Amino acid sequence: MNFSDNTKLHLWLLGLVVALTRIPFLFDGYGHEEDSWGLVVNAFEMHTSGHYVASRFPGHPFQEYIYLLIWDQPAWIFNSLSCLFSIIGVIFFYKALRKTGFNFAFETSLMFAFTPAFFIAGTYTIDYAWSLAFIMGSFYFLTERKLLVAGILLGMAVGCRITSGVFLIPWAMMLWSGMDRNEWIKQVLRIGIPAGLIGIAWYIPAYLNYGTSFFDYSDQFPYPPMAKVIYKATIGVFGLLGILAMTIALINWLRRKDKSALQVPTLVSPRRMTLVIGVIILLHIISYLRLPQKSGYMLAMVPFVLLLITMYSSPKTIRIVTVLFVLSSFLFSINISDGLRGSESSSLAVKFNVSGQEIFLDPVSGPIFSEQSKRRNKMDYTAHIRGMIETTPETQLLICGWWYNEIYAHYLPGRPGSKRIPVQLVFYAPCDTLTQAKASGSKIYYLPEQNLYNDQMFGQNCTDSIAEPYPVK
Repeated sequence: MNFSDNTKLHLWLLGLVVALTRIPFLFDGYGHEEDSWGLVVNAFEMHTSGHYVASRFPGHPFQEYIYLLIWDQPAWIFNSLSCLFSIIGVIFFYKALRKTGFNFAFETSLMFAFTPAFFIAGTYTIDYAWSLAFIMGSFYFLTERKLLVAGILLGMAVGCRITSGVFLIPWAMMLWSGMDRNEWIKQVLRIGIPAGLIGIAWYIPAYLNYGTSFFDYSDQFPYPPMAKVIYKATIGVFGLLGILAMTIALINWLRRKDKSALQVPTLVSPRRMTLVIGVIILLHIISYLRLPQKSGYMLAMVPFVLLLITMYSSPKTIRIVTVLFVLSSFLFSINISDGLRGSESSSLAVKFNVSGQEIFLDPVSGPIFSEQSKRRNKMDYTAHIRGMIETTPETQLLICGWWYNEIYAHYLPGRPGSKRIPVQLVFYAPCDTLTQAKASGSKIYYLPEQNLYNDQMFGQNCTDSIAEPYPVK
């Protein structure tokens, strides 16, 4: 049996490649996002309160309950679960492609494994890799026509990320293949009923604790500039080399006289699969544009974008695209140079300014290395802040904003090395709270930029008159 037909070898290689490439990045804290550390704080709050607490609305209950079980464990334990779900997601994707009859299932799965947003998701605490693993599992069992299992796994994906429920629409489209409409409805219900029941069940604790207010996607930050929105949905997801790979595939397709699919699935017609993928992409674009704060919001469509590329590419193009995607996480990163929450760059980096912010393009340091250095920079800064507040003789209230979770996580009782909180830490606070604290003798400080966001959070204009910048030495 040659390599291209050796399914068992492919599965082992994919699993090992995903695991071995993620392991070096599991040990630098819980991630670069404030929500990464917020999940740790949330696990502690659930442990101490004895009931469900949403880490952020509308909640991510499956992951939050799992983290409750390991609330006092170090970062690499938390992060290893995301690595595990990354392996599961890639393996199910590969198995679904093989079952569907696609050629180049191994190459397409490699592209998926090394797509920067997915690579990064497998190294820190956020649930992107978790929900995608369940979606890929549901996709695989859909191709196997094990519809009940596909529905159960889709319900589990909803328990990780509520927006995963949109996959019921493309799944229903895949099931339609000229059958009697009543039979099609029955098959859709075999997926939809377990998916709905399980998905709803996961959010019952959120409803009992918060009422209907838990169903909220609001964010305290303003709608980003369009350039940032486009960047996060493109380069932020696929990396520069990934975008180059997709551009090459598109150009080669446009140059062909025959625009039909070259890699034809046997289980579903190329036309139907193309339509299904188009709907998946459209649904995710609509959802992303509603609140375009993170590249990860687009992640669930990535394997299907890669599937579309493979369908319409020649073997030569697929090989080129695969190589570029494998390199996309390791070369050519774009990031901010901010010393507190930005990334480090090499001497070969090209630097320029956009809207007053220094940006770099580094050809020898890819997105995963930029993400790692960003995590380390933020950890160094918060360690410095902790060192200062632990030695201050003042009574202080410190407005932390997006630094709150990362600072507070080190003071959670019962965790290794935890200490007593020496000052009053707040995420943000309204004017009356700040005024009362100042009247009681506290010195009011804020960390960089958090005066602006504190006022924006509550629609007020008082922070600068009550508080002052934290005197970082």
